[in-house]
Amino acid sequence: MRRLVDAAGLAGFLAGIAAVLPDPDEIVMLCIGTDRSTGDAFGPLLGSRLLQAGWPHVYGTLREPCDADRLPDVLAGLPAGKTVIAFDACLGSPANVGKYSVARGPLLPAEAVGKRLPEAGHYSAAAVVAARSAKPYYALMTAPLSLVMDMAESAAAAAAEAWRLTPAGSGRLRRDVHERTDLDCGKPDPRGIRR
Repeated sequence: MRRLVDAAGLAGFLAGIAAVLPDPDEIVMLCIGTDRSTGDAFGPLLGSRLLQAGWPHVYGTLREPCDADRLPDVLAGLPAGKTVIAFDACLGSPANVGKYSVARGPLLPAEAVGKRLPEAGHYSAAAVVAARSAKPYYALMTAPLSLVMDMAESAAAAAAEAWRLTPAGSGRLRRDVHERTDLDCGKPDPRGIRR
C-alpha cells in the first residue's frame, strides 16, 4: 500500500530498507524520467546525485536518462539478484505537491500521463512534483525546477544517510574539482594562449 510522506518520512522509509539490506552493492537505484520535462527530470537529477555520492548501481541519470523508450530495455538489463528501488515523478493533489508516495512494491511509470509501461521496483518512491490536471504532460512540463531539484537533493541525501555513503556535493566532489589541470581551469599556457 502506498503512503504519502515528507522528506523526513522518505528518509525513514529508506533507512528501513537499509536496516534490512545494509550492503549498497545489493541495491539498484532505478531513477525513471527524462531531462526533457522539468517535472519528469526528478529521476535523472536524483540518479546523477546518487552517482556523485558513490552509489554502485544507478540506472537513469541526466547523461543517460531511463525514459519511457528505454525503460523496458533497462529493466531487462538490470543485474540479477539485486533489490531494486525505483524512483519516478508523479502528479497528485495540490496539497500533496512536494511529498513522496512510497511503497514496499513497484510503481507504474508514466501512469499519470496515461501510458502503460512495465512496473518497476521491489520498493518505490514517487515525487509529487505538480498537481494533477486535465493536461498531465503540461503539468509535468511546467513543474517548478526549484521544487524538483530540492526533492531530488532531499532524496539523494536521504539515501546517502541511510547507507552511510558520501553525500552528494561533499569533499569527494570538491577534491575532483581541485585536481583539474591548469589548462582545464582556463589558465594561460606557457605560450600565453588562454584555453
